[in-house]
Amino acid sequence: MSGSPVTLPWKTMFRIQKSSERAVYLQLSDAVITEIKHGIIKPGTKMPGTRIMAKELNLHRQTVVKAYDELYSQGWFELVKSKGTFVSEHLPEVKPRRFVSEKTESVLSGRTGYSFKINSAIHNPAAPNRNITGFHDGPDVRLVPAELLSRGFKSVLARKTGRLLLSYIDAGGTSFVRTAISDYLNSSRGLQTDENNILITRGTQMAMFLLTHVLFSKDDLMISADIGFRYAELTFMQAGVKFVRVPVDDEGIDVDAVELVCRKKKIRALYVTSHHHYPTTVTLSASRRMKLLQLAEQYKFIIIEDDYDYEFHYESSPILPLASADQSGMVVYIGSFSKTVTPGIRMGYVAAPPNLILELTKLRMLVDAQGEAVMEQVIAELLEEGEIRRHMKKALKVYRERRDFMCALLKEKLADVIDFNIPQGGLSIWAKYDKSISVPELSKQLFKKEIILSPGRLHDASAGRKLNSTRMGFGWMNLREAEKAITILHDTIRKM
Repeated sequence: MSGSPVTLPWKTMFRIQKSSERAVYLQLSDAVITEIKHGIIKPGTKMPGTRIMAKELNLHRQTVVKAYDELYSQGWFELVKSKGTFVSEHLPEVKPRRFVSEKTESVLSGRTGYSFKINSAIHNPAAPNRNITGFHDGPDVRLVPAELLSRGFKSVLARKTGRLLLSYIDAGGTSFVRTAISDYLNSSRGLQTDENNILITRGTQMAMFLLTHVLFSKDDLMISADIGFRYAELTFMQAGVKFVRVPVDDEGIDVDAVELVCRKKKIRALYVTSHHHYPTTVTLSASRRMKLLQLAEQYKFIIIEDDYDYEFHYESSPILPLASADQSGMVVYIGSFSKTVTPGIRMGYVAAPPNLILELTKLRMLVDAQGEAVMEQVIAELLEEGEIRRHMKKALKVYRERRDFMCALLKEKLADVIDFNIPQGGLSIWAKYDKSISVPELSKQLFKKEIILSPGRLHDASAGRKLNSTRMGFGWMNLREAEKAITILHDTIRKM
């Protein structure tokens, strides 16, 4: 360690932002460490004195002194008596990178220096574009009972017991919340559960992820509809599950086809959206429900019943789920408030026998130690007070009006190119487009005009063929917005 200080373009190497929340002396020490790691400043290099460095960087000398002290304390610098400040010799020699005069903002490398498994089955995350109106699938956040939620949060956090929810809680949800969900399912869906049958999750997707890792092994066979819910299927596929497809028609999944499969193959499970089949919206008929339960008991396969929007049914009272008639413990029932109240409420549930709930809870501790306890408490209290039911009842009237309006307008303007049945429930129609209209291309054209329409590719991936169909949500838009969107849809199609 000897010689004169190294000459480097310190001013361009160290970009100091005095407006940053991070102290200037720490920015300087961080910058020095980065250049040492990059090999620009080598071990054993003599550094300029604090006075010279301060002048070079146009900083107060005491700022540079504090930065040097920080580097001494971390072991990057060494002070040699009568000689000056040096970069520690004990640091590893780093191959220098090419010096560039303009310092980039990014500290991290653009790519990893190692390989890892690429999951090509799942598409890259995309912006939800909920700031743009259109045929979004799901509830209208403007109908959310925000005032009720706000009062609920304030009430819960005002109590000493409520503040305990800000700490750690049971991984599967508090006893109060699980009991409230159990009571709600028993009274609204005819289930026969107690708190031990309930696990709270962050939506149905998390529930399926947990079920995948508890119930399945590689190469297990699962029956699913030939046009199904792609995200659910991708979740099961991560465990190596293989799918056996059966048709779906106007009465739901074809249970006769299920029986034929079971006679030939050992089936581990069946996935079904029984109330409003995703994506086609049809309801599984009562006779098929009873036969499906009989087949599950006979052939010992699990039924995973995803009841994602049970509350929204327009033509009659909702049909009770398969789980309500399950006497043999073959049905795992999952649901969520994300699809019915608002996606921002990440609260779902699994209803199943206690021995399965225990295993799911153990796994959840590894994935996510607990949910949003305060939000769960608020929802549970609103359930007990009947407020959620009242909200659903009001929302149902609004959504029915929107469904009728949009379906009538589509039939009036576009019946020659769009075929659909008026859905008995849910918040979307299943639209089949004429072959002359490419749904993906139509989606691109509408996006340029700030109207959202799903291109339908996920449904194609599930079916293994080009359907040229998509789900068109009516719940997201009010009547004025729906009229504008359909007018633009009409004009775009006529020009294609």
